[in-house]
Amino acid sequence: MSKEQTDSSRAEKWTFALTVVSLIAGGTVVAGLVDRWSSSPSDDISVASSSSISMTSTPDEMAPEDVPEFSYVTPSAVYPTTIPGCESVEAPEEDSFFSYILDGSDTYDDPRFPWFSSAKAAAMSDAVKQALPKDVELKFASPGNSLQFGPISAPSNTDGLPGGFSLEELASTTASGTLIRDGKIGALSLMLHSSSDPIPSCVAGSLVERRVLADQSVVDLQDTWTETNGVRTLNRSAMLYGADGTRIQAYVNDTNNDGGRDAESSGVVPLTLDELATLVAMPQLLVTTPVPPGTAPLQTDCGGWADESSGRELDRGIVDALGDALRSGWHAAAPGAPDLGSQLGDLVLAENDTTTACQDLVARSDGNESRLSISITSGQPLPTPPNKYDPSYDGHPLSMVTAEDGSVIERDERHYATVPMTNDGSKAESTQEMSRSVVVTRPNGTQVSVSSSAAIPNDPMTFEQLEFLATTEGLEIR
Repeated sequence: MSKEQTDSSRAEKWTFALTVVSLIAGGTVVAGLVDRWSSSPSDDISVASSSSISMTSTPDEMAPEDVPEFSYVTPSAVYPTTIPGCESVEAPEEDSFFSYILDGSDTYDDPRFPWFSSAKAAAMSDAVKQALPKDVELKFASPGNSLQFGPISAPSNTDGLPGGFSLEELASTTASGTLIRDGKIGALSLMLHSSSDPIPSCVAGSLVERRVLADQSVVDLQDTWTETNGVRTLNRSAMLYGADGTRIQAYVNDTNNDGGRDAESSGVVPLTLDELATLVAMPQLLVTTPVPPGTAPLQTDCGGWADESSGRELDRGIVDALGDALRSGWHAAAPGAPDLGSQLGDLVLAENDTTTACQDLVARSDGNESRLSISITSGQPLPTPPNKYDPSYDGHPLSMVTAEDGSVIERDERHYATVPMTNDGSKAESTQEMSRSVVVTRPNGTQVSVSSSAAIPNDPMTFEQLEFLATTEGLEIR
């Protein structure tokens, strides 16, 4: 096999890797184990045995004999073989390992990758959602878990890249979501990047079919399975090698969380190979396709403030009703209140918390600009006043009062400095900021948290304005 073929084949197979992500001081380590895949999930086991990986760890608090062994098994490739659409098929490669470091400065507008922007991400996200089959439901979730493409993830420089990989290959944007079809659940994820590498050769175990499109783009299809600690997960994928340099992988399985430790397998993959092939071949996903005029902006992920997620799981109807209450309530705000924009009330589920609705906004008034965060959850106990004589008392919150209806209203204010990170991983100058917050906890457990922060010389919203929002009629989860 030539070096050019070896490199391009390697570029294809890493996207099917078992990926391990670890947080470290100053960045994220991404490690991948590239494994071999079967030519079909129904391979005769008398012909193709399985390849496996076993790993054990010994936490300090566990005796070595009690530590469970981690096993990851995939079908071995059958070779020699033929694959539809492939003129020739090469022998499978040995498993390999790679890792690199991300510095955490992902952004939608990285000048190193001019083909991508927040507007492009929004257009692609809308296209993917609209292209799902009519009988497939996208499970209600936070924006980041609703097939919304995230910022470009790429190393800050070319130092320490895995051997043979370019920065262009590692700069990708991803989207993921949970699908429901005929009552069966599955996880869909997409990864997109640009590459000038040639289309790789067909490799046994890496695909079950190759299709050549009218513009000479190529789609490789895979249908296989993996087993983690004896639990089998069914997987299908489609990989587009676009004639314009676009590389898109769509990957779907039969679990609710991409095959993690707590995965629940439905036994049915919610998309067919043909549907995956159609998805990756959409012209709206090509890096050379311009953004349509009037594309709506991306929804922003936000987080809840509750210490524990013990409230009711929220559905779309509850979240929309809370948003309507916010919009109608703010219309009655006193004169001189800041402009919160037309998106006020466009609440979303909090990231990784299905019991909380939230939204982040910008408040503007007479040249003053501040950030506003709104969070609504339930199942929260009424707070009790702090013991001001306790040595651990730090003076926060500033005040806590009980309203006539039994709601507890907390006010707080803080001063601090922020040090943003730049795209190259260096630190910018620190900025002095101030924040104010109002938290209203109702007797039924509903808790509304409203916080405003601003970089000096701007001012956050006043306590009165924040409390007006937090006590808006209709902001209750029953």
